[in-house]
Amino acid sequence: MKTIQLGYPITDTLKNKSEPCVMALGFFDGVHLGHQQIIKTAKTIAAEKNLKLAVMTFFPHPSTVIKKGNQVTKYITPLSVKKQIFEKLGVDLLYVVDFNMDVAKIPHDQFVNEYLDGLQCKHAVGGFDYTYGFKGKGDMAQLNIDANGRFGVTTVEKLEKKHHKVSSTLLRELISAGRVEDIPTYLGSRYALQGILQRKEDNYILYIDSDYFLPCPGSYEVTLKNGVLVTKGLCEIKSSDRPGELHIRMFYGQPFENTLPVQLQWENFIADYEMDAFHAQARFEEMEVSV
Repeated sequence: MKTIQLGYPITDTLKNKSEPCVMALGFFDGVHLGHQQIIKTAKTIAAEKNLKLAVMTFFPHPSTVIKKGNQVTKYITPLSVKKQIFEKLGVDLLYVVDFNMDVAKIPHDQFVNEYLDGLQCKHAVGGFDYTYGFKGKGDMAQLNIDANGRFGVTTVEKLEKKHHKVSSTLLRELISAGRVEDIPTYLGSRYALQGILQRKEDNYILYIDSDYFLPCPGSYEVTLKNGVLVTKGLCEIKSSDRPGELHIRMFYGQPFENTLPVQLQWENFIADYEMDAFHAQARFEEMEVSV
């Protein structure tokens, strides 16, 4: 996958080097099941038309620039992680727009001229609630008008699970409330993050991207993976923790080497009244393993 950083205006050199593509549009924080449907739809169309599959996203989140309503400053999937997921989904070209006030002020029709038609988009795919251009005046219906026959437009309808719209907002609400066990229904997998595990006496510290959106303070059962090596642990999040650090106690001894890249999956929130029983069970399981 090729990643192309875009400013405003896009240089003629980048436009001239662009390849005809089908472009999936969105911020894609979390790359949840709804996002995956948009990308898979674009991928199907790209295969039918024998074109490159492209994704256009933004960084940072527009809310941090426009500063209206809640600001998204932490991400379910930081940009580096999104890149890995896009590549696994078969994306050929990733356009990352540097979102600033200049970009925020672009009228919707000019945005289409510059960022879609200018980059040889032959078909655009977006979610039903996708908006673009100054004050979000462009939507998927407007995109058909702004395209003016230069490229096709496909709208992916709302995806619901358990009577909830699958969205990044919903995922952030669940994570904020510590309801990590509900995440797979909407994300399609456990909420996971990547980091470097370092042993500190009897415990471990997982060093992660400080841009990750973390669950609320509390105790969580977690699974840690490095290739075929898998173990369970307890991660306690405190408001006093240093950014980019997670403190973990393993249940099954010390199976990981020092300074090892791992994936951490959030499994369950453990309420205070469950902690004693949980620790007792962990000690029992550790004894079984040692025997």
